[in-house]
Amino acid sequence: MTSPMVQLHHDSGRAELVLSAPERSNALDLDTAEQLRSATAELTRMPGLRTVLLRAEGRNFCVGGDLRSFAAHKDGLGGYVEAVATAAHEALEHLSGLAVPVVNAVQGAVAGAGVGLAFCGDIVVVARSARIRLAYTAVGLSPDMGSSWILPRLLGPRRAVELALTNRVLSAEEAVTWGLASHVVDDTDLIERARDITRTLAEAPAEALAATKRLFRQPADTRSLHDQLARESDLISSLASSGHAQDAIESFLQR
Repeated sequence: MTSPMVQLHHDSGRAELVLSAPERSNALDLDTAEQLRSATAELTRMPGLRTVLLRAEGRNFCVGGDLRSFAAHKDGLGGYVEAVATAAHEALEHLSGLAVPVVNAVQGAVAGAGVGLAFCGDIVVVARSARIRLAYTAVGLSPDMGSSWILPRLLGPRRAVELALTNRVLSAEEAVTWGLASHVVDDTDLIERARDITRTLAEAPAEALAATKRLFRQPADTRSLHDQLARESDLISSLASSGHAQDAIESFLQR
């Protein structure tokens, strides 16, 4: 791969997944989607992984599907879009299935498939420049990249469908107020703030973080409160029986 559009760096258990096509606002054509799928698949196999930071180079995080590449495949557009979506969706499943915390750093324009990718993380830091717009219906398409699953769970169905139908632009501040993102920071502070979070998480007990993710990520609305409480009891007692938890409790008390 001579000029990768997706890069993967890792050191001491912390990985950074980087969208690296800033000249076209990190739009997803088939090649980019396949590179993203390969990189995220590598994450699922990475030994000693403790955190992942997803970020993008340039002014914009990701403007969604590459409409120029779509136009170039006009005669077989349906098949081409399906191939792009399939590769991108597999990448999203890889990311969402990770047991370790995923932190997303988001700036500038976020549209189409970029919305699902931007907000699939456990913690999302947005720059003040962030502008979020689904934009699918503006080009005669329907949502993909998990936005029809992610957004209703974060925003509620009313707000989610409004964004999808009207293509309203959401500001960084609104994204935090609505519960779509975790923090808003100045653009110049975005990457360092996100890295600070990953550094802190990388020092936390990995088993506790993984168990916490399982509790929150598996939809509680499909289970009763009784079942969820039973699940919580199983996980916390299992962790309490481990030497890691016992050491962490003693260390905390000593501090």
